Amino acid sequence: MAKIVFVDTETGGSRPETHSLLTIGLVTLNTRSLDVTTPLLIRVKHEVYHVNAEAMEVNGIDLKEHHALAVAPEEAAEAVRVYLRGDKGRRVMIGGHNVAFDERFLRALVPDWRSLVLGATVDTKATAQFLLHAGALSNVGGTRLEDLAARFDIPLRPHDALEDAVATARVYAAFLELLRSSAVAGG
Repeated sequence: MAKIVFVDTETGGSRPETHSLLTIGLVTLNTRSLDVTTPLLIRVKHEVYHVNAEAMEVNGIDLKEHHALAVAPEEAAEAVRVYLRGDKGRRVMIGGHNVAFDERFLRALVPDWRSLVLGATVDTKATAQFLLHAGALSNVGGTRLEDLAARFDIPLRPHDALEDAVATARVYAAFLELLRSSAVAGG
């Protein structure tokens, strides 16, 4: 697979059935060249925001400012569809850090989500755990995105959907480089 679309969301809580999806970050990683391209941030507008204080403290989103810049859920869903279809209209592989969380919110926003994406996903949290167990990844404080970004000197302003999507794609690219250099070295 030459292309993976990395996603991240910022939300008003942990449950898509009750909490608002606020922002979506999308970026494309070419797994051959390791180029990270086509960043897109989508802000989702709601007439009533269903959020909890803890989530808002973590994501730092100012709802007044957000509301002024956001688009209706239908427009946000269409922007996601257009991004995922790309220029070839084929289903794409999705990646993220603990991506199952993001996918739950995205499926709620985009009812035809499964027709746009492949069934398999890339999860950098699970991949990092695998690499740690295999002894292929060291000098890392844990499997949080912040820890992995620091390990590979990737700039990160956490809890910003686009920043997190970009950093996640770069972490995955660093994993690929790590394994490729190990294979070349005969290790």
